[in-house]
Amino acid sequence: MIDTLVFDVDGTLVDTNYQHAVSWFRAFQRFDITPPLWRIHRAIGMGGDQLV
Repeated sequence: MIDTLVFDVDGTLVDTNYQHAVSWFRAFQRFDITPPLWRIHRAIGMGGDQLV
């Protein structure tokens, strides 16, 4: 029987912004696009359609 359930809405319990930015950075690299990581990090939260 499960008596406890823990879930995380992104950023509530664990700050994943850096990992999110690195994932975008690696995706851009695959297409030979290399924006500075800080620029991607500042754009996290905008939504992928605006980031690209």
